[in-house]
Formats: sequence, structure tokens, C-alpha cells
Amino acid sequence: MIRRLLLILVSAALFALCFPDGPLPLLAFICLVPFGLALERTSARTGLFLGGVCGFCFWVIAAWWLANGFYFYVTLPRTAAWLWTLAGCLLAAVPYAAFGALCGRFGWMRTFSGRIRAAAALTVLLSWYPFLFPGNYVHSLYAMPPVVQVVDLGGVPLLLFLVNMINFFLAGAVLGRSGRRGFTADLSAALLAGFLMVVYGLFRLHGLHQVMAVADDTRRVRVVSVQPDLPLRRAGVPYLFGETGSMNDLDALLTLSAEGIERFPDADVIVWPELPSGISCNPDNGLLRAAGELAGQSGIPFIINCYDPVDAGDYNTALLIRPNGAFGPGYRKRILLPFGEYLPGEKRLPWLRRLFPRALHYIPGDGNVRLLPVGGGRRGIPTLCYEVLFSGHVREFVAQGGDVIINLVDDVWFGESPASAIHMALAVFRAVEFRLPLVRVTNSGNGVFVQPTGEIVKGSRTPTFTPLVTSFSLFVPPRRSLYAACGNAFLIFLTVVWIGETAVKICLKRFNKGVAKN
Repeated sequence: MIRRLLLILVSAALFALCFPDGPLPLLAFICLVPFGLALERTSARTGLFLGGVCGFCFWVIAAWWLANGFYFYVTLPRTAAWLWTLAGCLLAAVPYAAFGALCGRFGWMRTFSGRIRAAAALTVLLSWYPFLFPGNYVHSLYAMPPVVQVVDLGGVPLLLFLVNMINFFLAGAVLGRSGRRGFTADLSAALLAGFLMVVYGLFRLHGLHQVMAVADDTRRVRVVSVQPDLPLRRAGVPYLFGETGSMNDLDALLTLSAEGIERFPDADVIVWPELPSGISCNPDNGLLRAAGELAGQSGIPFIINCYDPVDAGDYNTALLIRPNGAFGPGYRKRILLPFGEYLPGEKRLPWLRRLFPRALHYIPGDGNVRLLPVGGGRRGIPTLCYEVLFSGHVREFVAQGGDVIINLVDDVWFGESPASAIHMALAVFRAVEFRLPLVRVTNSGNGVFVQPTGEIVKGSRTPTFTPLVTSFSLFVPPRRSLYAACGNAFLIFLTVVWIGETAVKICLKRFNKGVAKN
């Protein structure tokens, strides 16, 4: 058991070195190899334990910064913030534990075909499990465009399946090192899978680069990103990360917007980030009136973040200010951040409010897909912070004709942690999945401009906790991806095949046992 646990720790160390922004992203292709070795020839019970330990370690490494969010956003005591973070990591480890138990039960690591089943099982479990933050080790590869292009076919689940296969084939090669035939088959399969991924990636990049090189201005969109670096201030929470400011720093939004208008007069839209200090969507709000005047004077529309109060609570809103200074329409955030923007199950369990007294009272939008028109006839896909992590959500807007994904973000709650970089890495995949440009407009840094190839425009990644305004021209392809048309067809197919094959195998095994007894 000690040897198996040491292997789990090696997997965790490899994961730590590759996860965004880890120094060695390619370790995603081997970070599961020790995990696979630990599960070889083990029981279901031991596999359950080992899988749970591995998943827990992965999530503590990836999401320890949630404790900052619980402390500064929800204002829990430090100890409670860490306990809830660890509890969340334990819950997130469930699919890894289930995978370990299945490996022990069916002995998948013992055979070549079993390793393919293992890759399918882990992909299915990780893809369908309702994570609070749907990230995993393949998101480490966001800065390696030739590797990730396959997501335009089957989304992140396809990339996850291929990476899992390569990991488990390499584990098989280690296990079969004493048998030359097994070693060769596994190593060849791993190299072939990686080779095909890269060949497809280079092919797609070459084609897109050719089209981008000859595209005229009608196929481009220019967004001005305003990063104000507003400090965090809430009742009971001291100043954080914005050391020099006060609530009057909201004026920085206007100052930076005016700078953006002067520097980029041909802009199609000016975007403000999600803000740590909410402003009302009421048109009588002085800040909104001033923004409307800037829009009217420049003829450039604005997209800003504000809250829209109603009797039941507040809507977190991305509001359009038209080029003539008129307000609307607005998009109301549909996917809220649990425990931060709302309390799951609060109506049935009102005592939760005593545990999370400062969780906000936002309510989700009505579910309608609302694109926000910007200059040049383009239609922006508004995603407020957390929403960009969900491919299915973005796909609804793409289906309605969205041209550019605009992500309004505020990660100031998590301080000098990797949270912002991880959030950015997960967002980049939406550009490749749908073949659309993406702009990540942030309050406190790690804002980026992403081409539909998934390539981050050189020089566009913003430094943390620095007020500035940036803008780059992005290409809008004439056609969307296969994934945009078919969604999770690959994942559904993989799920049906894996469950069906497993069910048939179990039934046959029981039938054969019954025959043997008779």
C-alpha cells in the first residue's frame, strides 16, 4: 500500500507542475501514469481509496485558493473557509474514487483494451460529474495550440479522452516492459495518438492562418478592454489588493474609457469588467450617465456590468449602452456562482444563511439568449465571469449567431493566487471549441485577447493589479466548428458505448457463473 500511495503522490506532483500556469504543461500527458500503475492488480475497495486520495490531492493543488474566496467574498472565518474548501475538494474527488473502484473491479490496467476502457471511464466520469469549477489536467495545455485543436470536433471531452489514453498506454508500456510485445503495442499506441493530435492541430492552424492572412476588415472585430483594478471593499472586509484606492476609483472606469476612445477611435465596442463594487443599472446613476455621454460623443457602444434590483433579489447584468448613448438591451447572468452569488437550496434549508451570512442574493436570468450588438454588425456573446466555463451555455449563444465571446471577469476576491490564471486557461478553450474570438476583460489582471485558433494575441495578457486599457483586432471566421453544430455528441457516444459494453460484460459474467453452477 505504501508503494501505491507514493505513486499517487508522484501523480499529484506531476499535476502540480503542469496545471495552469505550471512550468511544464506537457506533463499532462504523463501525470496519470503513476496513478495507473498504483491501480494495477488492486481490489475495488483499495482502488476506491487510491482514486479518492489522488482526486483529493489534485483538487487541493488546483483549488486551494477557494479558501480566499470563502474568506473575502463570503466573509467566512479563516478556519471555516479552509474547512469548506477541503470539503469541496473531497466532494470533487468522487469521480476519481469511482474510477479507482472500477479499475480494481474490472482490472482495466492489465490489458491493452482495458486501458482504452479506463480512458473512456475516466473521461465519462469527469465530464458528467457536476463540478463547481469544471477544470482538469488537460486545461494545462491551453497555451499549446497544436495540441488542443481537436476540441473543435468533440469539445474538451475528446481532448480528455485522448490524453487519458496516452497516459494509460504509457502506464501499460511501463507494466509491460518485461514483455517486449506488450511494451511495443502500448508505446506505439501512445505515440500514434499524440502524433495524430498534433497533425490535426497543425493542419487546422495552417488553414485558419491562411484565411486570417487575407481577411479584410469586415471579418475583424476590435474590442477595447478596460481594466480598472478596483479594490475590494465590502462590509466587514478590509481593503484588499487595491492598496491605493477608494470607492471613488469607479471614476477610473471613465478615465480609462476616454483613453481607449482616444487611442482606438475605430473600436467596435468598449467593455468594462465585472466589478467588485456593484453599480446600479438605473439610468439615473451618475456613472451610467457619464458612460452614456462618452458613448454618444464617440459613437462607440459600451458593455458594462451593473446590478438590476427586483423584489426577489438582484440580477447580475451586462448592459449595452448604444452608440447614441441609449441604454439596453441587457443580458442577465444565468449561471450564478454557488455560495458566492446565491446559496444552493436556501429556500428548503434556510439555516444555510447562518453558515454563509454574506453570500449575495443574486437571482438567475430568465434563460433567454440575448446577444449584444456591437459595431461592424457584430453580435457579442456576453458571459459574466463564471459562465464562460460552461461550453453548453456558450453554445446556445453561438447557435443564435454570436460573433465574439466577451467575458466580463472579476477575480480580485482570490488575490495573488493562481485562480485568475486558471480561470483564463479554462476560458481559452471556448475560442477553439466554437471557432470564435474571445476577449477576457478583467478587473484585476490576466485579461486576454484570443484568436479563434486558441492563440492568445502576443502582448494582450494583462498584468495583475494594474489599471490599463488594451485593444487588439480579432478575426471572425465565416464558419463555426463541428462542435458548435453537434455539441457533446462525442461524449454522449462514448458514454453509451462504455456503459453498454460494461453492462454486457457484467451480464455475460453472471450468466457464465450461473451456467457453471448448474
